[in-house]
Amino acid sequence: MDLLMNAGALAFLLFALFLLMNFPIAVAVGMASLLAIWIANAAPMTVVQYIFSGSLDSFALLATPLFIMVGAMMTRTGIATRLVNLAQVLFGSVPGGLGITTIVAGCILGSISGSNVATVAALSFLIFYMKRAGYPAPFAVAVVAAGCTFGVVIPPSMGFIIYGVITDTSVAKLFGAGVFPGLLMAVVLSTYVFFYARKHNLRGEAQDHSLGNIARAFKDAIWGLLCPVIILGGIYLGVFTPTEAAAVAVVYIFVVGMFIYRKLTFAELPQILFDAGQTVGVVVLIIATSALFGWLLQTQGLAVALAQALMDMFAGNKVMILLAINFILVIAGAFIEPVAAMYMLLPIFKPILLQLGVDLIHFGAIMNVNLSMAHLTPPVGLSLYLASQIGGVPFAQTARAAVPFILCEVVVILLVTFIPSISLFIPGLM
Repeated sequence: MDLLMNAGALAFLLFALFLLMNFPIAVAVGMASLLAIWIANAAPMTVVQYIFSGSLDSFALLATPLFIMVGAMMTRTGIATRLVNLAQVLFGSVPGGLGITTIVAGCILGSISGSNVATVAALSFLIFYMKRAGYPAPFAVAVVAAGCTFGVVIPPSMGFIIYGVITDTSVAKLFGAGVFPGLLMAVVLSTYVFFYARKHNLRGEAQDHSLGNIARAFKDAIWGLLCPVIILGGIYLGVFTPTEAAAVAVVYIFVVGMFIYRKLTFAELPQILFDAGQTVGVVVLIIATSALFGWLLQTQGLAVALAQALMDMFAGNKVMILLAINFILVIAGAFIEPVAAMYMLLPIFKPILLQLGVDLIHFGAIMNVNLSMAHLTPPVGLSLYLASQIGGVPFAQTARAAVPFILCEVVVILLVTFIPSISLFIPGLM
């Protein structure tokens, strides 16, 4: 195959060029694909509209804007502060208790919103309290950013929804595959915070651990805790589909915020819809343009050629190939949005996985845990960047403080990759 005349290879080169020119991801992917089709005369331009519309014509994808809506409402409902208070009562007295509280609260909030960015916005107020308690400012910002990487792993997750659409696998089973990897992330990150706090003498704050106080904290946070229980319970019991669960989540958060916590007002709804719409617009554009890019890789034979090259390079050694795939995902996540990375890389990886006998549900967990780290790794590192902006800490300092958290997540990636039962236990029960 002549790579110079191959539309897929040309699209890769143009995409890299546009990234270096600092184009937005959706624009870089879309322009690279369109120019490659035109220059190489790979297909009539009329095919583009059908690929765009076909990539978005999915009932499962309807869950994406709905969960984005949940994330937009969640920051205004007061759910975050109540969950933080509960986590503080339970963990606040141990060394690094405030940091561990952030990790635990991020885990729960991620399971409600499915969005890392929404969780960063909801927990950003903890940066001030950690700094006041003596935490170094860059470390405090890194804790919030790391504690918000659960949004694409802990179900419900937009990452799993998109992965399920691309690979035609069960979204419900993918949600199940994310439970234990997400909890493992929380344990590993909290363990690092604990030992860092002991080394730097960051003592926890005394807490009232009486049953009465714990019961009051649970009662105050119960509506937030019930949200993931209702969503996931309904999916696993077959009451509703993941897409219908997203609609249930929107209604639930609205009712809790409006009538129980009374933090939402009808006057705020237009702004909430506008904020959610902006995010939805970006995500939809990335999905459509990335689908065109993936179509080029498949129809021009480049995906098969790259997959075979990777198989030949490691002589079909499963361990080495999985390590290589994880390495590629880490590098891709540092530069590309996770949604775009899925559409671009899955056409290459899927034939390899099928040859190696890797369960696609298992790989869904591997890929989402890996790409969750993309929100923490420079130069993109959206959650890290947002947290550093809110915390008023230079990005370079925050990035250095985030390195140990990135290494912790690498450990989780390796465990999830080579111990399939971590991710396959719950799907195996379904």
